[in-house]
Amino acid sequence: MKSVDETKVFRQYLQLLPINTLACPLYNYDAKKLTDFSLVKLMIMAVLSKWESHRTIALNVGPEQSFQQELNLKSISHSQISRRLNELNTAHLADLLGRLARHYWILQRHAGGMNPHVGILRIIDATYVKLPDSASNWTAISKVSSGIKLHIRLVVASANSVFPEKMIPSTGNMADVDAANHIIDADSPLYIMDRGYGHKTKMGGWMERNIDFLVRVRHDFRTETLRAYTPELPNVLKDELVSMRTHKKKLRYIEFVDEKNTHYHLITTRLELSEKEILDAYKNRWYIELFFKWIKQHLKVSHLYSESPKGIWNQMFLTLITFALSEILRLTQLPNVSAWAFLRAIRAYIYKTLDDFLAYMTRPLRKSKGRQKIPISRPVQIDFGEDHAIVRPISKHHYIHKHQKS
Repeated sequence: MKSVDETKVFRQYLQLLPINTLACPLYNYDAKKLTDFSLVKLMIMAVLSKWESHRTIALNVGPEQSFQQELNLKSISHSQISRRLNELNTAHLADLLGRLARHYWILQRHAGGMNPHVGILRIIDATYVKLPDSASNWTAISKVSSGIKLHIRLVVASANSVFPEKMIPSTGNMADVDAANHIIDADSPLYIMDRGYGHKTKMGGWMERNIDFLVRVRHDFRTETLRAYTPELPNVLKDELVSMRTHKKKLRYIEFVDEKNTHYHLITTRLELSEKEILDAYKNRWYIELFFKWIKQHLKVSHLYSESPKGIWNQMFLTLITFALSEILRLTQLPNVSAWAFLRAIRAYIYKTLDDFLAYMTRPLRKSKGRQKIPISRPVQIDFGEDHAIVRPISKHHYIHKHQKS
């Protein structure tokens, strides 16, 4: 086949994919048509474009010749895509995500986080993905529900950029804290975690490894008070220097209430931070909730290509790799554009040239005076089309007034 047009948007997108074992010719010596690396590219395009099924994926290989050239493939059957997705080595996909994380940090090497004094934040949490009843033979968590969990480490490099550095999937019955050590490394960023991770044994292990953390704990979490400070903020009830009875290292304990009068109990190893910095750092935990909502809404997470365990794990990693590629391309081309606006435009211009894409994204927009106040006018007469339908128009106000009178 002829060489691929390097200026195409999909080519610029896929060439950010790191080369690893999947691209090794010896690893793919027995592949008759579709190599593992080409399969990864095909599935990334499927997630990016939200192609609904294996048949739809196979159908979309044909129309675009440049895409065929990229895959070195003219056609593929839906059954082969299904089989190969289930056979793909999940460890290689996890390696791809790790390599993309290193690429991301090259771009963000000067990032200081939300607050330079606090530094980079790494948020640990899990999200639940409901599965159909056909997967209940291995993912059941009750008589009526089946699902898996994605345990993710999300880095907050700046106010407008987050990145999923690590992920480990599990069945839905796995406790969040039991997966934490698989995605926590002994390095300098501050790890933010919610109540599910407030376990003394795990926290003691993190302190032994010199891992800084900020964890929300339960109200009955036992500590020994070493020193009490006078709270600086009006919503802070307690600010204490404490220690856990199982470990002698000093910790900071803060209890505060929010505007809904909900009590929060926080434990952190960062003793030098002010009350406001600790509260702000914990509030940034919502970045991962927004991230979970984002990928479920805009990428293929809940709609599965496979019901086998390996196929599901592979799809979850491919989803995060798709987001990672989009975020890296956004930072290199249009860092001031939101992630959703960028992804939406990528989908529309996926087979166009990069120049066309950038011209659209940087086009001058018409100025607007904003929403203008419209003077009260007579009600607009509605054409109900009575010549073609039986209409008895009643507005909801009729029932509101009727209910009020009764």
